[in-house]
Amino acid sequence: MNNIDKKIAELKMHQRMEKEKVSNEQNEPKKEQSENNINLEDIINMIVSGTVRINGSTFIFRKKSYLKERLEMPIPMNYFSEQVNTETNIALMNDLHGVTFSGTYINNAPKKQKFSEFKAGMEKGFKEMGISAEWIEEGHFGEGADEIYYGTYKTPTAKGDLYNFLFYRQYNKTMMIGNYNCFYKEIDTWEPLIKASVLLMNVK
Repeated sequence: MNNIDKKIAELKMHQRMEKEKVSNEQNEPKKEQSENNINLEDIINMIVSGTVRINGSTFIFRKKSYLKERLEMPIPMNYFSEQVNTETNIALMNDLHGVTFSGTYINNAPKKQKFSEFKAGMEKGFKEMGISAEWIEEGHFGEGADEIYYGTYKTPTAKGDLYNFLFYRQYNKTMMIGNYNCFYKEIDTWEPLIKASVLLMNVK
């Protein structure tokens, strides 16, 4: 089993456990990933093939390198405006649709952190900036150099609530931190696209 297969298997196991919890809550409606019941594995396969059709939209994906080739990930073509792309920082934005990706690569990172410690630091920052955040999901996939921890949360903005997929990968003395977000009302389309893109990324 290759690294991507391991990541998919681990994420599917986590999602299955979450669904079991939700099924016990009688009054909470189930959220479908798409109108055609496309699952995450389907999205991954479509991204790898280059074309994703979901909820009436079509995205053409290609692999692109950023951070001086330290990061390679699939990106929808002609969708993002590249705001920043240096050796340590990347920022992509589609202002019209409210979708952004930002990442930071850190050399000589501090000691390896548990997600609970990382989350506590984020919450402290949110509090200091007066940001209200509602955490939704936490998990991890991969192992070794490919191990990625993530948490999703919702934040209010003047234009509407944002869905944030926050993740980090820490290996040896380096650390990659990223945040991929979209309007919360668009998560039926963008949540699976974001998760699949992070699963398929390669950090050197």
